[in-house]
Amino acid sequence: MNYKYSTINPTTNKELYMYSGYHGVEFVKAYKLNRNTTIKKCLEKLQKIKDKEEITDKILNFFMCDKHEKEEATKLFLNLLKNKFNIIHKDLSRLELNKTIDDLDYLFNKASSNKILEKSRIDNLVKKFEIKKSFTGEINALFSNTVLQHDIDETYHLIFSFLISKYFIISNLFKYLSVLLKLNDLLIYRFYNEECINIDLLSCSILLELIFFSELEEATLGN
Repeated sequence: MNYKYSTINPTTNKELYMYSGYHGVEFVKAYKLNRNTTIKKCLEKLQKIKDKEEITDKILNFFMCDKHEKEEATKLFLNLLKNKFNIIHKDLSRLELNKTIDDLDYLFNKASSNKILEKSRIDNLVKKFEIKKSFTGEINALFSNTVLQHDIDETYHLIFSFLISKYFIISNLFKYLSVLLKLNDLLIYRFYNEECINIDLLSCSILLELIFFSELEEATLGN
């Protein structure tokens, strides 16, 4: 079977995750194939970018490693996001941002300092994502379909990915892993069908998700 959830645009197909049938082991195999194939495609693209050699090697090492390198993969994701966060804010410094972006910025700064993330703020962002699949509607209107607009929108989805990953590590609640899967489904759909600017960050997001899933499998199956 095919893993359909990253081949259909969830922003225009609101019922994508409703009434999903149970497909057991075949579904898990299709899911893993989808994620592994996408990381390989990301690595192929990264290897063609001159200043990405070191990052590409790190992602490849995590991907090929049999051991779960959750802490190190999380650190790599965070360091890459910090750099991107600073670049994006140079472009946004003169704009009045919406409350959702303010919350994402606030939580990302707390996560960067390894401080406690408020559940209420995380859950509000989850609700926003589940309904609209976007955080940057007002900002998007200002930049009107430019590369910068795509970059800002994608970066905030990836910041949300990091926050959800951090909160899942803390809470160990399946609800947040489910959100991460849906978020990565959206980003993977865009990777194949639209434009993906932050391929290294997308690789980290998928990599962490696969580590979480593998840990869950081991805890459930005992091998």
